[in-house]
Amino acid sequence: MATREITKVISGGIEYTKDDIRKMDEVTLRGLLHERAHHNIEVPIYPVAIKWKGKPIVGFGMHTQIVFDVWQEKGYTEDDPDIKWVKMYLELAAQVRAGEKPKLDAPLPEPFTEEEMKVVHKLLWERTSARGCWLDKEVPDEMLEKIMEAGRAAPIGCNLDEVRFIVLKTPEEKSWCWSDISTENSVIIVIAYDKRPSHVVGQDRSVPQNRGYDCAAAGDHMLLMAHALGLSGVWLTKRDVTAKKFKEQWGLTDENIEIAMHIAVGWPIIGTIKSSRAPLEYYMIRK
Repeated sequence: MATREITKVISGGIEYTKDDIRKMDEVTLRGLLHERAHHNIEVPIYPVAIKWKGKPIVGFGMHTQIVFDVWQEKGYTEDDPDIKWVKMYLELAAQVRAGEKPKLDAPLPEPFTEEEMKVVHKLLWERTSARGCWLDKEVPDEMLEKIMEAGRAAPIGCNLDEVRFIVLKTPEEKSWCWSDISTENSVIIVIAYDKRPSHVVGQDRSVPQNRGYDCAAAGDHMLLMAHALGLSGVWLTKRDVTAKKFKEQWGLTDENIEIAMHIAVGWPIIGTIKSSRAPLEYYMIRK
Protein backbone atom coordinates (compact mmCIF):
# COMPACT_ATOMS: atom_id res chain seq x y z
CA MET A 1 0.00 0.00 0.00
CA ALA A 2 1.58 3.30 -1.07
CA THR A 3 2.35 5.94 1.51
CA ARG A 4 0.69 8.61 -0.69
CA GLU A 5 -2.69 7.55 0.74
CA ILE A 6 -1.62 8.86 4.14
CA THR A 7 0.34 12.09 4.03
CA LYS A 8 0.26 13.13 7.69
CA VAL A 9 1.08 11.41 10.93
CA ILE A 10 -1.26 12.15 13.83
CA SER A 11 -0.07 11.54 17.39
CA GLY A 12 -1.82 12.81 20.50
CA GLY A 13 -4.04 14.99 18.31
CA ILE A 14 -1.00 16.67 16.71
CA GLU A 15 -0.52 16.47 12.94
CA TYR A 16 2.96 16.09 11.46
CA THR A 17 3.92 16.16 7.80
CA LYS A 18 6.94 14.22 6.62
CA ASP A 19 8.87 17.50 6.48
CA ASP A 20 7.93 18.20 10.11
CA ILE A 21 9.25 14.78 11.07
CA ARG A 22 12.51 15.34 9.16
CA LYS A 23 13.23 18.35 11.39
CA MET A 24 13.06 16.30 14.60
CA ASP A 25 16.20 15.39 16.54
CA GLU A 26 16.97 11.72 17.19
CA VAL A 27 15.44 11.55 20.69
CA THR A 28 12.22 13.24 19.58
CA LEU A 29 11.95 11.11 16.45
CA ARG A 30 12.59 7.93 18.42
CA GLY A 31 9.80 8.86 20.84
CA LEU A 32 7.37 9.45 17.97
CA LEU A 33 8.41 6.16 16.35
CA HIS A 34 7.86 4.22 19.60
CA GLU A 35 4.45 5.79 20.24
CA ARG A 36 3.22 5.26 16.67
CA ALA A 37 4.38 1.62 16.67
CA HIS A 38 2.47 1.20 19.93
CA HIS A 39 -0.84 2.93 19.15
CA ASN A 40 -0.83 2.58 15.37
CA ILE A 41 0.12 -1.14 15.22
CA GLU A 42 0.68 -2.88 18.56
CA VAL A 43 -2.62 -1.95 20.21
CA PRO A 44 -4.98 -2.64 17.27
CA ILE A 45 -3.25 -5.66 15.72
CA TYR A 46 -4.24 -8.19 18.40
CA PRO A 47 -8.02 -7.65 18.06
CA VAL A 48 -7.50 -7.68 14.27
CA ALA A 49 -5.77 -11.07 14.47
CA ILE A 50 -8.40 -12.56 16.79
CA LYS A 51 -11.31 -11.35 14.63
CA TRP A 52 -9.54 -11.83 11.31
CA LYS A 53 -11.91 -11.50 8.31
CA GLY A 54 -9.42 -12.24 5.56
CA LYS A 55 -9.58 -8.80 3.96
CA PRO A 56 -6.80 -6.21 3.57
CA ILE A 57 -6.99 -3.26 5.93
CA VAL A 58 -5.94 -0.27 3.87
CA GLY A 59 -3.42 2.03 5.52
CA PHE A 60 -2.90 -0.18 8.57
CA GLY A 61 0.32 0.89 10.32
CA MET A 62 1.22 3.50 7.71
CA HIS A 63 1.74 6.28 10.30
CA THR A 64 4.50 4.17 11.78
CA GLN A 65 5.92 3.42 8.33
CA ILE A 66 6.16 7.11 7.45
CA VAL A 67 8.05 7.86 10.68
CA PHE A 68 10.35 4.86 10.14
CA ASP A 69 11.04 5.98 6.56
CA VAL A 70 12.39 9.25 7.97
CA TRP A 71 14.39 7.34 10.59
CA GLN A 72 16.06 5.41 7.75
CA GLU A 73 16.49 8.57 5.69
CA LYS A 74 18.47 10.12 8.52
CA GLY A 75 20.70 7.07 8.74
CA TYR A 76 19.94 6.28 12.38
CA THR A 77 20.66 2.82 13.75
CA GLU A 78 18.38 -0.10 12.98
CA ASP A 79 20.27 -2.47 15.26
CA ASP A 80 19.02 -1.33 18.68
CA PRO A 81 16.47 -3.68 20.30
CA ASP A 82 13.72 -1.06 20.29
CA ILE A 83 14.15 -0.36 16.57
CA LYS A 84 14.12 -4.09 15.79
CA TRP A 85 10.85 -4.25 17.75
CA VAL A 86 9.42 -1.47 15.56
CA LYS A 87 10.55 -3.26 12.39
CA MET A 88 8.89 -6.48 13.56
CA TYR A 89 5.56 -4.67 13.97
CA LEU A 90 5.98 -2.97 10.59
CA GLU A 91 6.33 -6.41 8.99
CA LEU A 92 3.13 -7.55 10.72
CA ALA A 93 1.31 -4.39 9.58
CA ALA A 94 2.41 -5.08 6.00
CA GLN A 95 0.82 -8.55 6.29
CA VAL A 96 -2.48 -6.95 7.38
CA ARG A 97 -2.40 -4.49 4.47
CA ALA A 98 -1.77 -7.39 2.10
CA GLY A 99 -4.80 -9.26 3.39
CA GLU A 100 -2.78 -11.84 5.31
CA LYS A 101 -3.55 -12.80 8.87
CA PRO A 102 -0.67 -11.41 11.00
CA LYS A 103 1.61 -14.12 12.34
CA LEU A 104 1.59 -13.38 16.07
CA ASP A 105 3.53 -16.19 17.69
CA ALA A 106 4.59 -14.73 21.04
CA PRO A 107 4.32 -17.31 23.83
CA LEU A 108 1.49 -17.13 26.35
CA PRO A 109 2.35 -16.52 30.01
CA GLU A 110 2.92 -19.73 31.94
CA PRO A 111 2.20 -20.09 35.67
CA PHE A 112 5.35 -20.26 37.76
CA THR A 113 6.21 -23.48 39.48
CA GLU A 114 5.87 -23.71 43.24
CA GLU A 115 9.64 -23.29 43.62
CA GLU A 116 9.66 -20.25 41.35
CA MET A 117 6.80 -18.71 43.32
CA LYS A 118 8.87 -19.07 46.48
CA VAL A 119 11.56 -16.91 44.86
CA VAL A 120 8.97 -14.31 43.81
CA HIS A 121 7.52 -14.20 47.32
CA LYS A 122 11.00 -13.97 48.83
CA LEU A 123 11.89 -11.03 46.59
CA LEU A 124 8.66 -9.11 47.16
CA TRP A 125 8.25 -9.70 50.89
CA GLU A 126 11.84 -9.79 52.13
CA ARG A 127 13.02 -6.60 50.42
CA THR A 128 13.48 -3.84 52.99
CA SER A 129 14.37 -0.17 52.83
CA ALA A 130 17.88 0.68 54.06
CA ARG A 131 18.28 3.09 56.95
CA GLY A 132 21.65 4.58 56.09
CA CYS A 133 24.00 1.93 57.48
CA TRP A 134 26.31 0.79 54.68
CA LEU A 135 29.71 -0.89 54.76
CA ASP A 136 32.74 0.94 53.42
CA LYS A 137 32.80 -1.43 50.48
CA GLU A 138 32.60 -0.55 46.81
CA VAL A 139 29.53 -1.55 44.83
CA PRO A 140 30.99 -3.01 41.60
CA ASP A 141 30.04 -1.37 38.33
CA GLU A 142 28.76 -4.75 37.15
CA MET A 143 26.15 -4.72 39.94
CA LEU A 144 25.16 -1.13 39.20
CA GLU A 145 24.68 -2.08 35.57
CA LYS A 146 22.42 -4.97 36.57
CA ILE A 147 20.40 -2.61 38.74
CA MET A 148 19.96 -0.13 35.90
CA GLU A 149 19.13 -2.94 33.47
CA ALA A 150 16.32 -3.86 35.85
CA GLY A 151 15.11 -0.27 35.61
CA ARG A 152 15.28 -0.49 31.82
CA ALA A 153 13.04 -3.57 31.98
CA ALA A 154 10.27 -1.71 33.85
CA PRO A 155 7.02 -0.84 32.06
CA ILE A 156 6.98 2.54 30.34
CA GLY A 157 3.83 4.25 29.06
CA CYS A 158 3.55 3.82 25.27
CA ASN A 159 7.14 2.55 25.19
CA LEU A 160 8.44 6.14 25.09
CA ASP A 161 11.80 5.26 26.71
CA GLU A 162 12.15 8.67 28.35
CA VAL A 163 13.69 7.44 31.63
CA ARG A 164 17.35 8.37 32.28
CA PHE A 165 19.91 7.42 34.98
CA ILE A 166 22.78 9.36 36.57
CA VAL A 167 25.18 7.51 38.90
CA LEU A 168 26.70 9.41 41.84
CA LYS A 169 29.55 7.97 43.90
CA THR A 170 31.51 10.77 45.56
CA PRO A 171 30.40 12.41 48.83
CA GLU A 172 30.22 15.79 47.11
CA GLU A 173 27.99 14.52 44.32
CA LYS A 174 25.70 12.72 46.74
CA SER A 175 25.38 15.85 48.89
CA TRP A 176 23.47 17.46 46.05
CA CYS A 177 20.58 15.04 46.60
CA TRP A 178 18.18 15.31 49.52
CA SER A 179 18.09 12.43 51.98
CA ASP A 180 16.72 12.04 55.48
CA ILE A 181 19.30 9.31 56.22
CA SER A 182 23.05 9.09 55.80
CA THR A 183 24.16 8.11 52.29
CA GLU A 184 27.77 7.53 53.35
CA ASN A 185 29.30 4.51 51.53
CA SER A 186 26.26 4.18 49.26
CA VAL A 187 25.85 4.88 45.57
CA ILE A 188 23.02 7.18 44.52
CA ILE A 189 21.27 6.67 41.21
CA VAL A 190 19.28 9.70 40.11
CA ILE A 191 16.26 8.76 38.00
CA ALA A 192 15.27 11.44 35.52
CA TYR A 193 13.25 11.73 32.34
CA ASP A 194 13.71 13.39 28.97
CA LYS A 195 10.75 15.65 28.16
CA ARG A 196 10.98 15.34 24.38
CA PRO A 197 9.34 11.93 23.76
CA SER A 198 6.17 12.77 25.70
CA HIS A 199 6.05 16.29 24.23
CA VAL A 200 6.10 15.19 20.59
CA VAL A 201 3.15 12.83 21.14
CA GLY A 202 1.18 15.28 23.28
CA GLN A 203 1.37 13.26 26.47
CA ASP A 204 2.97 16.08 28.45
CA ARG A 205 -0.47 17.68 28.17
CA SER A 206 -2.85 14.72 28.18
CA VAL A 207 -1.12 12.48 30.78
CA PRO A 208 1.75 14.52 32.33
CA GLN A 209 1.81 12.21 35.36
CA ASN A 210 3.04 9.30 33.23
CA ARG A 211 6.65 10.50 33.24
CA GLY A 212 6.80 10.30 37.02
CA TYR A 213 5.04 6.93 37.01
CA ASP A 214 7.58 5.58 34.52
CA CYS A 215 10.48 6.69 36.74
CA ALA A 216 8.79 5.19 39.80
CA ALA A 217 8.33 1.84 38.03
CA ALA A 218 12.02 1.89 37.10
CA GLY A 219 13.00 2.71 40.68
CA ASP A 220 10.94 -0.17 42.06
CA HIS A 221 12.52 -2.65 39.65
CA MET A 222 15.97 -1.33 40.53
CA LEU A 223 15.47 -1.72 44.27
CA LEU A 224 14.20 -5.27 43.79
CA MET A 225 17.32 -6.11 41.79
CA ALA A 226 19.55 -4.51 44.43
CA HIS A 227 17.95 -6.74 47.05
CA ALA A 228 18.40 -9.81 44.85
CA LEU A 229 22.11 -8.97 44.57
CA GLY A 230 22.51 -8.85 48.36
CA LEU A 231 22.58 -5.06 48.56
CA SER A 232 20.25 -2.81 50.50
CA GLY A 233 18.58 0.20 48.99
CA VAL A 234 16.16 2.98 49.72
CA TRP A 235 13.79 5.16 47.72
CA LEU A 236 14.35 8.92 48.13
CA THR A 237 12.29 11.74 46.69
CA LYS A 238 11.68 15.35 47.74
CA ARG A 239 12.09 16.09 44.06
CA ASP A 240 11.60 19.85 44.20
CA VAL A 241 14.51 20.21 46.63
CA THR A 242 16.81 17.80 44.82
CA ALA A 243 16.06 18.72 41.23
CA LYS A 244 17.06 22.38 41.25
CA LYS A 245 20.17 21.96 43.40
CA PHE A 246 21.35 18.83 41.62
CA LYS A 247 20.94 20.25 38.14
CA GLU A 248 22.84 23.38 39.13
CA GLN A 249 25.70 21.48 40.77
CA TRP A 250 25.92 18.80 38.09
CA GLY A 251 25.97 21.44 35.38
CA LEU A 252 22.93 19.92 33.75
CA THR A 253 21.92 22.75 31.45
CA ASP A 254 19.77 20.61 29.17
CA GLU A 255 16.25 21.89 29.80
CA ASN A 256 14.86 18.68 28.33
CA ILE A 257 16.02 16.65 31.34
CA GLU A 258 13.97 16.70 34.55
CA ILE A 259 14.72 14.93 37.83
CA ALA A 260 12.02 12.63 39.22
CA MET A 261 13.56 10.77 42.19
CA HIS A 262 16.71 8.97 43.36
CA ILE A 263 17.65 5.74 45.08
CA ALA A 264 20.64 4.84 47.27
CA VAL A 265 22.16 1.36 47.30
CA GLY A 266 25.09 -0.21 49.14
CA TRP A 267 26.34 -3.13 51.24
CA PRO A 268 24.36 -3.30 54.50
CA ILE A 269 26.07 -3.33 57.89
CA ILE A 270 22.92 -4.45 59.65
CA GLY A 271 19.59 -5.85 58.54
CA THR A 272 16.46 -3.72 58.63
CA ILE A 273 13.33 -4.99 60.37
CA LYS A 274 10.78 -5.36 57.61
CA SER A 275 7.83 -3.01 57.93
CA SER A 276 4.50 -4.80 57.99
CA ARG A 277 1.43 -3.95 55.98
CA ALA A 278 -2.19 -3.76 57.04
CA PRO A 279 -4.33 -6.77 56.08
CA LEU A 280 -5.49 -6.96 52.46
CA GLU A 281 -9.07 -6.20 53.53
CA TYR A 282 -7.88 -2.80 54.76
CA TYR A 283 -6.73 -1.99 51.22
CA MET A 284 -10.03 -2.94 49.61
CA ILE A 285 -12.65 -0.33 48.70
CA ARG A 286 -15.96 -2.06 48.30
CA LYS A 287 -19.31 -0.86 47.06
